Amino acid sequence: MNQHFEKAAKTYGEDFQKLLGWHLCFGIVVSDVDSFCLGFFSQEDSPEEACEFHHCDTLFVTMCVGDMRKALGKFLDDFKYIAFRREFKNLPRIRSYDIQQFYSKLK
Repeated sequence: MNQHFEKAAKTYGEDFQKLLGWHLCFGIVVSDVDSFCLGFFSQEDSPEEACEFHHCDTLFVTMCVGDMRKALGKFLDDFKYIAFRREFKNLPRIRSYDIQQFYSKLK
């Protein structure tokens, strides 16, 4: 089993199958030797709401385990923005960035 997939499954527990199933049907799943990531298509003005690919400009990353730089490198030409939910001082916040700038800062 992919070590990153296994870590994601342990982190999300019972909810993992439902989360994976939704992303397989409506979103993006990246699973390779370097990473395991889930995401979906969205728009900059409402990044947490999924939309159809032809209406999107944002990749909302639900989760990423492993080498995020390699995983995101596959999508640089498809999206203008990247967004994700982040806990900051115990408050969930949605962060949104230009995907090229975000990618250039990953090491």
